[in-house]
Amino acid sequence: MYDYIEILMHIAKKGLFDVIKTSTLKIASELDVSQQTVSRDLRDMEKLGLIKREATPNGISIVLDEKGIDFLKKHFNELNKIFERKKELCGLITKGIGEGSYYVGLDGYQGQFKKKLGFKAYPGTLNIKVDEKDALSFLNSSEMIGISDFSTKKRTYGTLKCYKIKINGINGAIVVPERARHGKEIIEIIAPVYLRDKLGLKENQKVKLSL
Repeated sequence: MYDYIEILMHIAKKGLFDVIKTSTLKIASELDVSQQTVSRDLRDMEKLGLIKREATPNGISIVLDEKGIDFLKKHFNELNKIFERKKELCGLITKGIGEGSYYVGLDGYQGQFKKKLGFKAYPGTLNIKVDEKDALSFLNSSEMIGISDFSTKKRTYGTLKCYKIKINGINGAIVVPERARHGKEIIEIIAPVYLRDKLGLKENQKVKLSL
């Protein structure tokens, strides 16, 4: 039913609980789609109970049905969870794949870390397993700092997205490689110190990140 969200929002903007007098031609023009598409979608939406419509001498009248309003509410709530500001994120320490020390230690990255993040990073990353939706909300609440790609004689190294954070009070940053090798449930942390030793961290231990 997500195919109909654009038309439902269009109707809701004109009056969430009002009867809207319009025409398929007008809706098609306003949404920049074909009149045939609008006619088909309105017919299907009526069958699904999302709207009520009635032909008039000048076009059609449309009102959102209760099911249509509930659908918009659900869509809004899901988007709100993604974009709401989340200032803390909890996760569990997990084992990495052993490549962080090599990539983080490269001079092409370290110089940019110092300039843009304010510290040279310990050559390695701390991997934390988190809830994907919570992580997305957390990252959306922080400013993204871009780390540019660079090349050596042997190869090119990709860009990084960085987000300044604190982990148990220590300054650090989440790094998201252009070509990440982990799933989205794993985030990588860099810091000026070896976090496992500094904080006495162990596998599966819970940690809290903050902005």
